Amino acid sequence: MFLLSAASFIVVAVMTVTAPLLPLVAHDFNCSVGAASIVVSAFAIPYGAFQIVFGPIGDRAGKLRVIALALAASTVFVIGSGAVTSLSALSVMRFLSGVAMAGTVPLAMAYIADEVPYAERQLVIGRYVNGLVLGQIAGGSLGGIAAQYFHWRHIFYGFAVVCAVVALGLWLAAARQPARAPTPRRELREVLAIYASVLRAPASRAVIITGTLEGFFIFGIGAFFGAFLRQRFELGYATIGLVLSAYGVGGMLYSAAIKHIVVRLGERRMVAAGTSMLGLCYLVLPHLPVWWLCPPVLLCAGFGFYTFHNTLQTQATELSPHARGTAVALWVFMLFMGQGVGVTLVGRLVDSAGYTFAFTCASLGITVVGWWFYRQLGLRQQRI
Repeated sequence: MFLLSAASFIVVAVMTVTAPLLPLVAHDFNCSVGAASIVVSAFAIPYGAFQIVFGPIGDRAGKLRVIALALAASTVFVIGSGAVTSLSALSVMRFLSGVAMAGTVPLAMAYIADEVPYAERQLVIGRYVNGLVLGQIAGGSLGGIAAQYFHWRHIFYGFAVVCAVVALGLWLAAARQPARAPTPRRELREVLAIYASVLRAPASRAVIITGTLEGFFIFGIGAFFGAFLRQRFELGYATIGLVLSAYGVGGMLYSAAIKHIVVRLGERRMVAAGTSMLGLCYLVLPHLPVWWLCPPVLLCAGFGFYTFHNTLQTQATELSPHARGTAVALWVFMLFMGQGVGVTLVGRLVDSAGYTFAFTCASLGITVVGWWFYRQLGLRQQRI
């Protein structure tokens, strides 16, 4: 579990590190923040798209081995992200990083689901989420600190070292596992049939749709937190990083309290409570008069996000128990397609209408999505 959490840590750190760096990247490459946000989409879109490639490979070749190889390849591209001399080159390196890292987090979730019964899975995935949360904190805080005191490129070199170490640890762990009978090779039509069966089932389709809209509304606006803080309050990059880390601290509080939350609320009310809290925080954030009120609001937003997201991803592990890696990959594919489109459209919205309008749209959007999914879960319980 530690190595899987470590893998998720570095993937999320690499994914989110550009949030506090967007104003600096825009300055260095002489473009607007909206234009610089291409480095976020350049990672998110291939990260989502290549899930549908790595999912079947993980089912066939072994999930831990595929994760280890994916991280080893990522090391090269993360180094390249720090060595580029243009925005287009940085976008290419981020694209390749997204391609390689697509073979990590969803396969880790699928591996946990293979090993842990559903009744216990919410709690186990909640502990696994610690790696995701710490990665989010590191991406925000270390990115800001590196930009303030060193150079934004240096953080990529540090993350590359972590990539290589975790990749080696997972490869050795996979080698120690007892040999298992290989999963029969699936033809392309069989893989497509699995995807089609998932999309045909109303309950599974609701999970897929919710994940896609989550990516659009939550991850789409989240990429601009750092740029918002820079423009509104003129904060230094180290301070921005520390403020953004409050979002991850909210996730850590959720992880610490998950056992009580699951027992007291259950999945449906976790969805409603998490998205309502998140929507309220997004609505309030652009109206705060002073910067030091942002950390508690972001902390609450992080708590709300993980309350909702952990429930949704636990549901995603049951989309197809007989081809779990393939099915979870489809869900993550749609999640990050939503993020890629969301970041692009929100970037244009920020440039044309400002942050307040963009945050308000995200607030309304994720609140509606959360209550729609709450209703879908209720309809499923009635059918059962």
